[in-house]
Amino acid sequence: MKKLKETETVFERVYVETPVDTDGDGKADLIAVYIRRPKSTLGGEKVPAVFVASPYMMTCNEDWYVPHDVDRELKAYPAQNIKEEDIRFDFDAPLRCPPSHMRETKGFAENAFVEDDFEFEALSDLYPHLNTLGYATVFSGGLGTLGSEGYTLTGSREEILAFKAVIDWLNGRCRAFTDKENNIEIRASWCTGNVAMSAKSYLGTMCIGVAATGVEGLKTIIPEAGISNWYAYYRYGGLNVPALGWQGDDLDILAKYCFSRAKDPEDYAKVRDGYDKALLALLEGEDRDSGNYNRFWDERNYLNQVENIKASVFIIHGLNDWNVKTNQCIPLFQALEKQGTERKMLLHRGEHIYVYDLENAGVLGMVERWLDHYLRGADNGVENEPKVLVESNLDQSKWLASDTWPCDRRDCVSFPFDVAETSGDWIFTDDLGKTGYDSEKDNFGDWLDFMVLSGGKECTNRLKFEWDPFTGRKETGAIRVAGSEECGAIRVAGSVKVSFDAAIDRETAILSAMLVDIGEAKRITAEEVKLDDDGTFRFGLEENPSKYAVISRGWLNAQNRTSLWSKEEIVPGEFYHYEIEMVPTDHLLAEGHKLALIIYGADAQETLRPKTVTTVTVKAGSLKAEIPFARG
Repeated sequence: MKKLKETETVFERVYVETPVDTDGDGKADLIAVYIRRPKSTLGGEKVPAVFVASPYMMTCNEDWYVPHDVDRELKAYPAQNIKEEDIRFDFDAPLRCPPSHMRETKGFAENAFVEDDFEFEALSDLYPHLNTLGYATVFSGGLGTLGSEGYTLTGSREEILAFKAVIDWLNGRCRAFTDKENNIEIRASWCTGNVAMSAKSYLGTMCIGVAATGVEGLKTIIPEAGISNWYAYYRYGGLNVPALGWQGDDLDILAKYCFSRAKDPEDYAKVRDGYDKALLALLEGEDRDSGNYNRFWDERNYLNQVENIKASVFIIHGLNDWNVKTNQCIPLFQALEKQGTERKMLLHRGEHIYVYDLENAGVLGMVERWLDHYLRGADNGVENEPKVLVESNLDQSKWLASDTWPCDRRDCVSFPFDVAETSGDWIFTDDLGKTGYDSEKDNFGDWLDFMVLSGGKECTNRLKFEWDPFTGRKETGAIRVAGSEECGAIRVAGSVKVSFDAAIDRETAILSAMLVDIGEAKRITAEEVKLDDDGTFRFGLEENPSKYAVISRGWLNAQNRTSLWSKEEIVPGEFYHYEIEMVPTDHLLAEGHKLALIIYGADAQETLRPKTVTTVTVKAGSLKAEIPFARG
């Protein structure tokens, strides 16, 4: 990121009073908030603020990060009768842990300067850059982090309200103090009251959660790879399906990891027992055994309150991000579109990364214009620019622009299954031991090669169907993208939906589906290739052509065939209807390539890995797959 002329700043630390008492000491939890603002504000100038809520910021408990065991069986349940009203969280209910008394202000201070020698983690270079543009930057680790009070209760109402309090303080609606003991109050008299929130991953998630409270003064958010629904981050279709590469991860582990308050032994000793109880409540609430959606997860589904969002929203997300998958950004964008909230979405080809310095993308310039417009009222036309930009996977210098996603001109086309192969039922066996996967080696590449490339009929561990959508294009309805070198490509944009009737020889099963781009090509990788000392980069290209690329996947606990919150009984041998919706995608299929649809059981990379062998019989005539094609 190119540096502008440095602006002189002052650095402060204050302790914002939250409306919750999660550690049960009777007093409202205080959270440490760090501010870097232009020195000119000491003379009375007021400036807008960009706020980052980062539970990672004050370091993390690396030694506490121990994943759950995933080499275990999927638990079978008797039929449940859980109703939707049983799992809905009441956001209007009284707080679970209100403070019993409030502190008495004993004086006021003009500032709370401290030495600027803190090393904050998980913060990008964007914020020093914004200081040079005259913005104040505000950072907080939040409840339970080093230097703050309370417990980390990841994604909870308490965590969101604590971060919301920072915006309330910046707007003069709540108190902050110069330290945790002396009750000397300090006000944000330097702030215009116009606040933005930004940053990536958990940090971007907090942007969404706080915006969903409807807090006044939050003018815009820029969530990058943010979570809008924690259930859809750690679960999928009634199964434990966390971030790719993080099998065994779950919300309780993240909460422990971020409880950096434990790094202060004297402070931790005072709250250890209470935090252990709070952590146990998280473990019980997340309910790994069933994988069901419940009230715990409903509380952490910010889409429930999306109608409260008053701030404009600029979403930045990677189409190859299988940490925070696109099933987080797409539902949020579509909900904002439905209610007419000002919005923008940029979908790049990277993984879980910052892309301010992506070559020829102009992301930093967009962010600058966005903030100038919504925090300073600049009439720069940013709100009239395309609302959606999608980076091409065939040529990273090309971007597809539209005002909605998927674009307006689209069709869902049925995947054509070979009639000659549908005379009888299809059978596959879910047996990870015969797919080339070795749990001691974690050879996921070998497993994926086997599932995608191994021969058709001799491979009994999955069903695989191939289709060339370029052949008989008029009959199938496949739509080619118009424009430049990509005129021969077909664009798959949306969520692939697969349905079938199947009989399982056991009381439960994992069902998975995958859409694959088959064809040799040197594909764009997620590798960042640095171009200059200023940090500019582009994505790399494979050194040797690869034979395929996974476009998307989806998963389902067979007992959650009609509901995410209630299990249904499976009678072995009886046929039931199943539907799997894959993670949203936007992918250009090059001419000469084919689409492959793969139906299988346990996913070695994503789900539990049971040793039990399960046989699934799919009624051939029942298999349907809707592929969303879109014009560029």
